[in-house]
Amino acid sequence: MEHDIVGINEIAEMANVSRQAVVNWRSRASDFPRPIKELASGPVFRRPQIRAWLRRNNRRLDDLQKGPQFYSRLKSYRNDSDELAECIERVVEKLDTSVTTDSRPGMLLGKIQSGKTRAFVGVIAGAFDRDFDIALVLTKGTKTLSAQTVSRLESDFAEFIDEDELMVFDIMKQPGTLTRSELRRKIVIVAKKQVHNLNRLIDFVKDQPGLQKKKVLIVDDEADLASVRFVPNKDDTDISQGVIAGQIDELRELSDGIAFLQVTATPYSLYLQPENYDDPAAQTNYVYKPKRPAFTELLPIHGGYVGGNHYFDSFDDDDPRSHLIVEVSEQEQDALRKMDLRRINQDRVLDTENAAGLRRAIITFVLAAGVRQWQQRELGEKEQKYSMLIHNDTQKAAHSWQNQVIDWIRDEIVKAAEENPTRLRPLFDEAYDDLEVSVTANGGDMPPHDEAFEEFLDALQNDDIVVEKVNSDGQVSALLDQKAELKLRTPYNIFVGGNILDRGITIPNLIAFYYGRNPRTTQADTVLQHSRMYGNRGRDDLAVTRLYTSRAVYDRLFTINEFENALRDAFETGAHDQGVVFIQTDGNGRIRPCAPNKVLLSDVVTVSPRTLLLPSDFQTRAGKRMADLQTKLDKLILPEWRDTGEFVEINRATAYEIIATIEETMEFDSVKFEWGAMRGLIDYYTEKGETILLLAETGRGLDRAKSGDKSGRSILGPALRPRIMDEPRSKPALILLQQKGGRERGWTAHSFWWPLLAAPTDAEPCVFATKSMS
Repeated sequence: MEHDIVGINEIAEMANVSRQAVVNWRSRASDFPRPIKELASGPVFRRPQIRAWLRRNNRRLDDLQKGPQFYSRLKSYRNDSDELAECIERVVEKLDTSVTTDSRPGMLLGKIQSGKTRAFVGVIAGAFDRDFDIALVLTKGTKTLSAQTVSRLESDFAEFIDEDELMVFDIMKQPGTLTRSELRRKIVIVAKKQVHNLNRLIDFVKDQPGLQKKKVLIVDDEADLASVRFVPNKDDTDISQGVIAGQIDELRELSDGIAFLQVTATPYSLYLQPENYDDPAAQTNYVYKPKRPAFTELLPIHGGYVGGNHYFDSFDDDDPRSHLIVEVSEQEQDALRKMDLRRINQDRVLDTENAAGLRRAIITFVLAAGVRQWQQRELGEKEQKYSMLIHNDTQKAAHSWQNQVIDWIRDEIVKAAEENPTRLRPLFDEAYDDLEVSVTANGGDMPPHDEAFEEFLDALQNDDIVVEKVNSDGQVSALLDQKAELKLRTPYNIFVGGNILDRGITIPNLIAFYYGRNPRTTQADTVLQHSRMYGNRGRDDLAVTRLYTSRAVYDRLFTINEFENALRDAFETGAHDQGVVFIQTDGNGRIRPCAPNKVLLSDVVTVSPRTLLLPSDFQTRAGKRMADLQTKLDKLILPEWRDTGEFVEINRATAYEIIATIEETMEFDSVKFEWGAMRGLIDYYTEKGETILLLAETGRGLDRAKSGDKSGRSILGPALRPRIMDEPRSKPALILLQQKGGRERGWTAHSFWWPLLAAPTDAEPCVFATKSMS
């Protein structure tokens, strides 16, 4: 039987690798066979088990192709899915065979926090298999993100680094003159998108004759600034448009070939600013085609991903995702922007309405973390630590004030826990009831009420709630763990910060996000990068997760999510060959194409075959004026059109008159509805003299409390939804739902008509700019 026993050296010979590589496999691979005995000379194993493991993990010499096989080994180590591996292979193939430049890069399009770093590290490994020698990874301009990127590369490429096949470093921490053995390795260099960093890189390559004329892959990470030709920002005053492009040109002269790959979840500045938007010939139609990327690959979305659709789609009450959003008043978020002791002070911090949402968020977060830890103990799992993020402003003064308010809330609830626990009962009960609904909907168990309360008090009394203010690279660096992620010091970690936290920094186990950023103008890439609540989330964690925000901010997030979905859908279906439509109403009321670069995401309405356009969060008028308007609508919406279950055709003029009359029946507070967009889209989808479809139903009895669904899916209801969303239509459809009024439902006394517009099911994504051209 001795021939069936092998040691470390024999295994290395079987796989044609070094002894150290086998040692690494043992320490890193959880499924590596256990030794049958530990001898003085080292461990020994059963040959059949080792042979099976080598075959299973693609490590046998006769299974390997010639060459280093960087990606096949990386895939085995990371256990990449076949879907991800196929995506990586397509990207590498196109980079190797396409002409990519800084103005026409290859594009890897993912979603926020969806594993883009994992993907581009795989692409680098695959490029090394195709004779690329150097990978330059450009990161956003923060030391923190650079450190996180270096840490991730060193972790994924640890085996190759240990075996002296590859080296990774930050250009600002470059080694001295490389030795001959180092020059034979593959090299990965991380540099910030900043002039000084790239000057260091150019000097480094010039000073190393062995690096010149090497084949180079440039990976532009978080490429949401329209390629490597960046725009200046206040954090990097030496960045100037065109300067970095010139540096890239200089690098090109030092190389035998440069390939460009941009990795982003927010590619709008690339796709939606085609080169000919000012060309009069382009004004003959409404469509702007995405011309700039040389190719686009969509990163597959893994099963554990939680993104915008979890937060902004419509779900039934028995779905835990229907409880993710908690509305906070704009009055409160304004009160948190600037110190004002008349609005919030320590004595009344547990009672004032100006801190109600933040108070609820903190208490629910502490309880939610406790619920998850109780569930983990029940299952015999390791208890996790959890985090909460508060991102209400960019100003440091506002962060200091928010920190003060949070400290007051924490101090007061700790004091109550120690001296008067009954004072916390109402606040605790509200949080418990909130979480119980979603945990139960998820099929999970809650700890007994009194037991949960005792653990809640215990958490407060043990001083386990840590609040960290994060305003700068220096502050973030001090808070990072060995993975360059924010370190969770205790079971309950609250981070307060601004833009520094939206630049790719990973916040582990985030289950509470208080978000109040509400700028006058909104850029999709910026807001999406704020969305730290997206990412790989376990469903049990999702059941206790909450996003606290105002209705106005929610509406902006919803708009941007719809915009993102429309663009991604275009690429998934191949519709991007036909382009994305941008239209606008000019000064004379005509629908005209408009230049995408002149559109603000705060001023658009996105419509596609998967979306509806409808008013929400309104109140109906009362009194005689409302009665007169309903009488007019009764004449416009003919009895024979109602409750037939069938579409009827009406002319555009009738549709416009119905919409204009309904507009007068509704009142809005801070969030208005773009009635002009509804009329403009009907105008766009039909020619003069053509008809549109209309479907009218009566007898609806929706409560106003449930009327905030901007997607319109729950407004349609389960019976009508498939008819509108799934059945093919070549014309737009105006759906009119007559709702019963009444104070008991939250409305005024009169019944009213609720309009929803559905695009033709074969239409391209359409972005309507709500601001008129000057």
